[in-house]
Amino acid sequence: MNRFLAVLLAVVLLAGAIPAASLAAKQMEDGVPVWTEETVKEYALDFINGVDMETLYSYYDLQIRRYMPMDTYTAMLTEIEWMTGDFVAFGTYASFEETDLQTKTHVLHLCMEKQDLDLYFTHKNKEDDWEVMAVEFVPSEKQEVPTTQDATSGLEAEAAKLYDYTEISVQVGEEPYLLDGILTLPYGASASNKVPGVVLVQGSGPSDMDETIGQTKLFADIAEIFAVEGIATLRYDKRTYTYGSTMTAEEIANITVEEETIQDAISAGKMLAANECIDTTRLVVLGHSMGAMLAPRIASEADGVFTAMILVSGSPKSLLDIIVAQNEDILATLEGDTLAAAKEQVDALKEQVKTIKRITSAEKAKEMTIAGVNGYYFWEMMQVDACNLIKKLRLPTYIVQGEEDFQISEANGIDAYKDEIESTYSFVDYKLFRKLNHLLMLYTGPAEARNTLEEYNTPANLSKQAGRYMADWVLALYPTDDEE
Repeated sequence: MNRFLAVLLAVVLLAGAIPAASLAAKQMEDGVPVWTEETVKEYALDFINGVDMETLYSYYDLQIRRYMPMDTYTAMLTEIEWMTGDFVAFGTYASFEETDLQTKTHVLHLCMEKQDLDLYFTHKNKEDDWEVMAVEFVPSEKQEVPTTQDATSGLEAEAAKLYDYTEISVQVGEEPYLLDGILTLPYGASASNKVPGVVLVQGSGPSDMDETIGQTKLFADIAEIFAVEGIATLRYDKRTYTYGSTMTAEEIANITVEEETIQDAISAGKMLAANECIDTTRLVVLGHSMGAMLAPRIASEADGVFTAMILVSGSPKSLLDIIVAQNEDILATLEGDTLAAAKEQVDALKEQVKTIKRITSAEKAKEMTIAGVNGYYFWEMMQVDACNLIKKLRLPTYIVQGEEDFQISEANGIDAYKDEIESTYSFVDYKLFRKLNHLLMLYTGPAEARNTLEEYNTPANLSKQAGRYMADWVLALYPTDDEE
């Protein structure tokens, strides 16, 4: 196995590599385990499952943490998942001490789905100091999966429980627009062990509860990752997905996002709040794309049901401005007569957008049709300034986007939010994920489909790193009983 592969997976900083004069020595903090075969296996399982990464990171020597940011530490997990697949079982174990350095290294074999690993886990080996010095995952030859039960089976069973979450079929909303949905509860959620709850709100157009787009299912992915992390979610079919084919032409012409999205999201929030397993102090609305654009309005109209917001791949600009920007991006890929014809259409669209922005009455807006949609649909949304609502609500808000999002550019997305919401608003956090697209997924399909809707016809899943970042943000919203 080439050694360079190990380097990709390693985060190794030894004390000798840090300038001696830079920092004073740091002794063990309370809570750092005594490292034995069993506790190293516990660490390995927690790390592979992405459980409580902040705690695992805190076991490192303070000097190393100052030279290794948390982002670097968690990025290692993404590389491991990409190369190895899922954890299967523990293999061989050995350990050795280096007396001169006062360190001990545990060598633990991990049987993985695609590529086995050897974990080299080095820590200080002093009576009062067991802080971690290096954690290195090295690709290794395959070992046969153990078939006998041993002391590690209990640890593996505990890890498996994380995936023993419950999915309950529910109905969201009110007659005549009841919607099928799924409430996902993590293992151990109960009236005495309340967990955070998150309502998932889809983007534009008819959408099922999984937010299925091509070969992707973003909301199903979010529900699974959040459940493993200890967070409940509620997702449901969109009203236009369930009832769009039975709506009259007049109903379709006059529908607004209030009926299409907002009312049902609020109903979902109230349903979660009424569930005895949910911690109502951590009840979050998570909107994707247009759902993110509407999330502040949903929270505002929900009368205190939601205590925080996550805005995924959204924009503070109007939906029409985003549509124009998307069409201009398409123009840049065209040539000749095709470009000329398309430019004429885009110019006409721009004129319509200018016109509707000047309109001051709903009646006038209803007289317009833009991109086959009644103008009132767009005009009504323009009457609400999302960023002003964010600042007024003062709810913890997490704004996230993928760096490779071709549907909403950084300028129209995360950067536009930053420009509108000044840095003085400390309750707003931002995160841009490298190489991820509009769905926070890594595209690995044909090059000719990149940056087009064809991307979504290549099977992909939510980046586990992005999912865990969002989950960790939810879990950290308010202190637990142990932290108070």
